[in-house]
Amino acid sequence: MYRHKAERVILAVLMLFFLAQPVFALPLPGQTATTPTTDNTAFTQNQQQNTETTATTTSGGATPGLEQALADAEMAVRQEQAEKIKTELDRLGDELERLNTDYFAESAKLAAIEQSLNETRERLRWFEAELEAQRQVLNDRLSNIYKYGDVEPIDAIINNSSFSELFTRLSMLMKISEQDAQLLDKLHDQKEKVESAKNALDQLYAQQKEITAELEGRKKTIEAKMKEESDLLASIDVQTKQILQQDEQKQQEEQISIVKALTTTPQSVASKISVQPGTIAFEALQYLGVPYVWGGEDPKIGLDCSGLVKVVFKKFGVDLPHYARSQADLGAAVSYDELQSGDVVFFGHPIHHVGIYLGEGYFIHAPKRNDVVKISKLADRHDHAGARRIISIVPSAQ
Repeated sequence: MYRHKAERVILAVLMLFFLAQPVFALPLPGQTATTPTTDNTAFTQNQQQNTETTATTTSGGATPGLEQALADAEMAVRQEQAEKIKTELDRLGDELERLNTDYFAESAKLAAIEQSLNETRERLRWFEAELEAQRQVLNDRLSNIYKYGDVEPIDAIINNSSFSELFTRLSMLMKISEQDAQLLDKLHDQKEKVESAKNALDQLYAQQKEITAELEGRKKTIEAKMKEESDLLASIDVQTKQILQQDEQKQQEEQISIVKALTTTPQSVASKISVQPGTIAFEALQYLGVPYVWGGEDPKIGLDCSGLVKVVFKKFGVDLPHYARSQADLGAAVSYDELQSGDVVFFGHPIHHVGIYLGEGYFIHAPKRNDVVKISKLADRHDHAGARRIISIVPSAQ
């Protein structure tokens, strides 16, 4: 798509140049074309020179001025194309981050439901065992009062229907002591607990099924976006790819300068900028260049945004969830003006991205697919959603 645009611009420049040439050769209005006074020999020589000049121009391509104009026009198109591709990649990356975060949110719900299912199943087993034990206690108690051979006393109470049997049943109920009545109450309560646990299980199974289907749908959406991103990358021509690589090289050089500036911060401003060994910010810098991997929390393989934060804080004994929105509920809220290095910064509404503030307006994060852990300007993000201070910037005593 972008290659065709470049070709059209170049073709347009060529057409303008060749169309303009005859116009430059025409006499201006009011002027009269003069007939050369030279003889035929001179005219023939001039004509031969013009022919040679034309041949030279034709064989050697465009004139130097035109070549430069064409080169400038092509470079402008390539630069514009590269900017559009970067913008589109950023958009796709942002959408994927949002989809990934929603996927993690549903996964967290599913994990909670599965935990509840296990706990409820365990309760149900205990309730049923307790119910059976109480049944046996009550049966044994009634068996000591009345002897019915092979007939269970509870069955006699519930199932007998003749008048004589009813009289016997009423007599038996009247002889049941207060302790026996309590046993019946406990048995009834236990049956209700069993039924309640069974109902809870049914509801949890239904929720599990619904969220599992939701996750499948989100997974397909994510895969579609990833394919769209891959197709865009595959469509980039060699020249534009070189421009993107040059821009990436400049960014890497800038990263080195930023790290140097932050790690040599004067002591007078160290209260808000502390990127020294033993601090969260310094630890985060150790993962610069690690490739982005969705769901990654192993630096040897790759990291995503919340995975980076999780790995860094684990070094300080803090086990964070691998989920940006959950991380946003931890620690103490910090205003934009009070940010200190080591604070965790969040982005998106709802939150779908996270990084670690370094100081001087910079933060480190794992931006998106086909990218690496890098330093960015906080001011370049227009979706800042707050910050949390989970650990002080004071160096660890490790």
